Amino acid sequence: MKRFVSLLAAGAFMLSLAACGDFAPDPTDAPDLALDYSYTEDTFPQLAGSTAYEPLAEAVAAIMLGCSREETGGFLSFGATDGAWASLRDGSADVVIAPEGSDMPAGIQTAPISRDALVFFTGEGSRVSDISSDELKDIFSGREDSWTAFGGEGEIEILTRPEGSGSIAALERLIGCSEELVTGESAALTGSNVIGFGLWSECSLLGLADGYRIISVDGVAPTADTIRSGEYALALDVLAGVDAGAEEGGAGHTLWLWLQGSVGQAFISSQGYLEAVR
Repeated sequence: MKRFVSLLAAGAFMLSLAACGDFAPDPTDAPDLALDYSYTEDTFPQLAGSTAYEPLAEAVAAIMLGCSREETGGFLSFGATDGAWASLRDGSADVVIAPEGSDMPAGIQTAPISRDALVFFTGEGSRVSDISSDELKDIFSGREDSWTAFGGEGEIEILTRPEGSGSIAALERLIGCSEELVTGESAALTGSNVIGFGLWSECSLLGLADGYRIISVDGVAPTADTIRSGEYALALDVLAGVDAGAEEGGAGHTLWLWLQGSVGQAFISSQGYLEAVR
């Protein structure tokens, strides 16, 4: 049986939630948008993106279709960031939710819908609780392979990430790295000499840093407040993307606009993700 819920109904639901708590961000300028658009299982757009944002996509699909999260799998394709952006280019996805990848396709429109950050974590027994950006450059370029220079001990072991990962693209863009040092399926190393990296949302919502200790960078710990304010310097935008030729008023373009608007932003905040910085 087809199930549908209008964006107007979703908006009313979210605004009623906002009245019950202070999770919602301050209202943002909402793009002009017909809120009476109704999605069905036949018209809901195919969503792709980074694994870190799959829970968000599940929640969006569930509220729009009036179904459970478990029933949304057929509309979602989440994994490596570069693969998600490639799926928008080849037409197998209608909307992408992901940070900037290492290879962004031409002919797309993107807009920030959330704020995130690149964070680093060490083994819980490590003596290192703060590290500078320059020291991170030395570690991830391979110029320094011992913790001794940073107040720790032992040989540095880097927890690698899968090829095409958005966190690798962010590391390369914000710090710089040798791809061969950071790419691959990592063993579950938890010794005091390991260092890992990923997105703040992965650590806070998906448990990426469980069993490790998130460290500060240049004296600033990554928290919701320091990431929002920009005090934590390694913050980044999470983007929603559509094909530049997507029909205005069509299913994908309409959802893309909703994610940017005040109700969509309130919904994103309600799921534990940070609202976009305007």
